[in-house]
Amino acid sequence: MDGLDRRRLLGLLTGVGVAGVTGGLAGCSSAGTPSERSGVSIGLLVPATGANKEVGADLELGFKLYLDLHDGKLGGRPVRIEVEDEGESTKSGAAALENLYKAQVLAVVGVANPDLLPFIRDRVEEAKVPLLAAHASPAEMPSAPYIWRTSYLTDEPALAIAHYLRRRLGNGSGRVSLITVPGTAGAELMLGFTSVYGSGAQDAITVRSGIKPTIGDYAQYAGEIADRNPKAIFCNLPSSHIVKFMDALSQAGLKPGSDVELYAPGAIAEGKALDELTDGARGLFTAMHYSADLNNLANHTFSSLFQSKFQRSPTAFAVAAYDAAAVLDQALTLAGDGTLSAPKVNTLLSNVGQVISPRGNWQFNQQRSPQQKWYLRKVEKDGPILSNVLISDLATLG
Repeated sequence: MDGLDRRRLLGLLTGVGVAGVTGGLAGCSSAGTPSERSGVSIGLLVPATGANKEVGADLELGFKLYLDLHDGKLGGRPVRIEVEDEGESTKSGAAALENLYKAQVLAVVGVANPDLLPFIRDRVEEAKVPLLAAHASPAEMPSAPYIWRTSYLTDEPALAIAHYLRRRLGNGSGRVSLITVPGTAGAELMLGFTSVYGSGAQDAITVRSGIKPTIGDYAQYAGEIADRNPKAIFCNLPSSHIVKFMDALSQAGLKPGSDVELYAPGAIAEGKALDELTDGARGLFTAMHYSADLNNLANHTFSSLFQSKFQRSPTAFAVAAYDAAAVLDQALTLAGDGTLSAPKVNTLLSNVGQVISPRGNWQFNQQRSPQQKWYLRKVEKDGPILSNVLISDLATLG
């Protein structure tokens, strides 16, 4: 396996610590070893088309990498993967979910479109098949017994940055400007930032829908922000807009990096989005719950293997799907040799403890979302390659 010892990898990458696992397994009868257990079917709901297809590809890679390291098994049971194209709309995603239900999957992993989760929430609860959402989830969506999140809530990048800047800029007294594109996610980010940072956070500027990413389009917004003379800017803009916005700020007399620091959600610089930024985005700070530079044993091994296998750095999306597989692995391990059902798996997920992950250890909170550490990264050159260079910890959220 690319020169790496398989037994060592399995020891390092066993994903979850569960209280009472050893005792529970010791109580099982000797009949039916893990290798003899019946197979299970797991659904992957990931986009193969549309704007989120790169995220979907990483979700699929992360989940399958975990299976590759565990002989294609979860909880000692052979796994059959059913993959459905989530597409780009809530309608296509809901139809793909129904196809997975028809295939009688035991659980579903994926969902790249945050708008899809609230759209299918009631259907998931009706079907009673656990869904492990491995991408950003709407912060305002009420928790649901059969929906688990292994990535993050949409307002958490803003919360993490606001906590950091509040400490750095005089307990929230330094002025911070906000700019966002319209939409639910943007609104949640702005609300999250202001709720933590306080009165020093200026009213958000909302970019009109359909704006073209040119310096001229952003000149007005950059001018308004320059007039406010902020110490920092928190921006929620598409990756393809960031460099144009930074250029417009410089033209307005507010040069990013020297006159003002620019902060953004980590997804703006994750995976393919980092390639879209180009060198013009150097100096941009982002908040994310994962960095390929994290100095822990699980990440050293995972990151090395991912880069060797796919010739690129792993993303937070791949890690979230990898961890979803790890969580299911331990839930099915807890089931022992007993008969499985989707509701039973959902109950066992509640007994999963701390996840030993490449992102650092985390666990589910009462809302079935991760309680995890967030990290500050900076877009910089790492040799000849543009990278998210790890700067420091930000906050533990969840």
